[in-house]
Amino acid sequence: MYDLSGKVAIVTGSGRPNGIGATIARRLAKEGAAVAVVDICKEYVPHPKDELPPPRRGTWEELLERTKEIEAFGVRSLAVKCDVTSEKEVDDMVAAVVKEFGHVDILMNNVGGSPPGSSGPLIDIDAQGWENGITINFKGTHLCSRAVAKQMIDQGKGGKIVNTASQAGLRPMPPLGMYCCSKAAVIMHTKVLAMELAPFRINVNVIGPGAVETDMLKEGIIAQGEKLGMKYDDMVNVAVLPTIPLGRMQTPDDVADCAVWLASPQADYITGVAILTTGGMTIV
Repeated sequence: MYDLSGKVAIVTGSGRPNGIGATIARRLAKEGAAVAVVDICKEYVPHPKDELPPPRRGTWEELLERTKEIEAFGVRSLAVKCDVTSEKEVDDMVAAVVKEFGHVDILMNNVGGSPPGSSGPLIDIDAQGWENGITINFKGTHLCSRAVAKQMIDQGKGGKIVNTASQAGLRPMPPLGMYCCSKAAVIMHTKVLAMELAPFRINVNVIGPGAVETDMLKEGIIAQGEKLGMKYDDMVNVAVLPTIPLGRMQTPDDVADCAVWLASPQADYITGVAILTTGGMTIV
C-alpha cells in the first residue's frame, strides 16, 4: 500500500509479540522499511502500594524474534536494548541505528503504560508513583524524539515522528489519572514539537488508541476480573464492548494502519495532529 523502501524506522516498546509496537514494526517492514526494534528487556520493580502485578515488558529473546519476523519481509533489522528514560542509552541507541543503517527516517514512540505505583486515585499517588508514570509515558517520548529529531535535522531530508498516546490523554478515566495526565503531556508535546520541527520538514503526529486487545491489556483485564470473580470474556462483554460504538475491541493492526500511514508520503502534509483510533469511544 505504501512504499517505504529505503527508509529506516525505529520502533520503541516493540518486544512483546502481540503488542502495538511489534505490530507497527512488522507493518513498516511489510512496506519496505528497515526496522530497529527497541525494548528495555527488564522487568518492573513492584511498588509497595500496587494491588495488581506490574505489566510484563518485552525480553531480549522476544526482541530477537521481532528481527527474524522483520527480516522475513526481505528488509534489514536491528535489535537494541534501551531504557528510553535514560538520555545516554537513548543517544547510544540512535547512534547504533545510524551506524548500522546510515540514517533514520521514522521514529515510532510506543513505550508506555501504567508502571508500578501509578494507578489509583490521584491523591493516593506518591512521589515515586508519579515519577514512574511521567517517566515511562512522557520522558521517554521526549528523549527519543529529541535524539532522533537532531539526527533528522543533520540529515537534512525531513522525517516522521509518530507518538502513541491514548484516548486517556483527552478525557479523564479514573483510576488511571496518572496515565491520563502523562498521555495528555505527550499530546501537547507532539503539537509543540510539530511547530518547532516544521521548518525542517519533520512531521510529528500522535495516535490516541482506545481499548486495544494486546497481551498487556488482557493481563490487566484478567487481573481485575479475578478480583470480581469474572472471566476475561465476561469482563469484555460487560465493561468494554458496550462503550465501543463499532462493537469490537481494537486490534494492534488497527493502530498500525494509522501509524504506518502517518509515516508514509501520503501524510506529508499532516503534522501536529492527534488521531483517535477508538472505534467511536471518544465521539462524546
